[in-house]
Amino acid sequence: MCQGAGKPRLVTRATAGFVEFALASREAAFPAKARAMAIDATTDLLGCMVAGAGEHLASMLGALVFDVPANQGAPLAIAGRHASPQDSALYNGALAHAIDYDDVTHPAYAHPGASIVPTILATAHFERVSGAEALSAYIVGIEMVSKLGRTLNTAHYKNGWHASATFGTMGAAATAAAMLRLDADAFARTLALAASAASGLRANFGTMTKPLHVGYAARNAVLAALMAREGVTANPEILEHPYGFAEVFNHHDGIDWEQFETWGDPLEILTEFGLGLKPYPACGAAHPPIESAIRLRERIVGGVENIRDIRIGVTEMHFEPMIYDTASTGLEAKFCMGYCIAAALLDGDVTLKTFEDGEVPRINASGIGEKVRMELDDRVKGNTEFGAVVTITTKSGDMLEEIVPLAVGKPERWFPKEKLRSKFDDCCRGIIDDAQASEIYELAQSIEQTVDLSALTNAVGRRSELVDTSPR
Repeated sequence: MCQGAGKPRLVTRATAGFVEFALASREAAFPAKARAMAIDATTDLLGCMVAGAGEHLASMLGALVFDVPANQGAPLAIAGRHASPQDSALYNGALAHAIDYDDVTHPAYAHPGASIVPTILATAHFERVSGAEALSAYIVGIEMVSKLGRTLNTAHYKNGWHASATFGTMGAAATAAAMLRLDADAFARTLALAASAASGLRANFGTMTKPLHVGYAARNAVLAALMAREGVTANPEILEHPYGFAEVFNHHDGIDWEQFETWGDPLEILTEFGLGLKPYPACGAAHPPIESAIRLRERIVGGVENIRDIRIGVTEMHFEPMIYDTASTGLEAKFCMGYCIAAALLDGDVTLKTFEDGEVPRINASGIGEKVRMELDDRVKGNTEFGAVVTITTKSGDMLEEIVPLAVGKPERWFPKEKLRSKFDDCCRGIIDDAQASEIYELAQSIEQTVDLSALTNAVGRRSELVDTSPR
């Protein structure tokens, strides 16, 4: 029995139950579909990480990490350098989320892969795990992130927490413990150590600190696992304790405790909204509206100049991350509905170039964003996937409407291989050469057959000649 806010709550062995689930995965392979999704998501994430190496944040962070011999550390993405495992996780995690193009999971409202995959790269050399083991560690991490979302959201997110940082720390910690092959006691202590380091505030959306949240999550997860391996003590009931993760982060309210009874049943990565790849490098809340706008664009008689009004029918959750009415930078633009819709209607697509700082004045000057308004719409009420209805009214009196309940990239609309490769190549273009991009892609796609991850980590860490990754 766990006491919270004066109200007794029946909580069984939440932390121990998860640890048992994770340890059991070492003895039996996860379903083929789960492994295939993990392979594609890992591949996609590596592309996002490479793209992040072209951002200013990469050189800023590069100046703050210390080089170590290759046999003592882990790679910094395309920098030709090695750092301590925790610094590698920080650097690669921040890069992976720097352009906001990385995978998502709902109802966690989080980006899980950006902390999980860098954790895998940072810990791969300790136990020389196989590619198959790494995939299992990935799926274990997804299970933690997604289940925390089911247990604590939407209250957790609405309280202002950036779930990619809070839930992401715990998911990455689970992955790190799996990668280090920790026993049950050390595994539970890893989670407890990580929980005390989990944080991230949504006030920092639209700034460089948002991707840093994910880097912190990966770093703290790796450090927690290494400390647990050394015997550092921590509370082994961190999920269910009255002053543990669930109760404290949710202010002792809005917790669905029954979710902690069903680890792996069903497996989160295989659930309807368990994992999604992003088709646009913007906040996921903008994806169904963007797709709707692109569809409507060809139906507007007289072109975008004939638009009088744009109504975005949304869910209550849309208002949480879309915090900018107007955008002055590319980072802010990712969380500005008016900007995203204006870009979709002007250009017929939303790409990496859309969010370059130099593009912001052009998109803003169109005036289209000023015509966009978000309103709650009963037709998508209760939709946890940011489903949306876009209605365009023209100056000539036409009314055009498009509904997209589920974005491309979600399990029901999973990327075909050609879309996966196209996005990966787009992320790598101008950052690494075609040969290195193909090498990383093929190694990631064949990860399940590898005896260890050395070839992949070497390819990811090899210095690029196309961008300057040297510290500032």
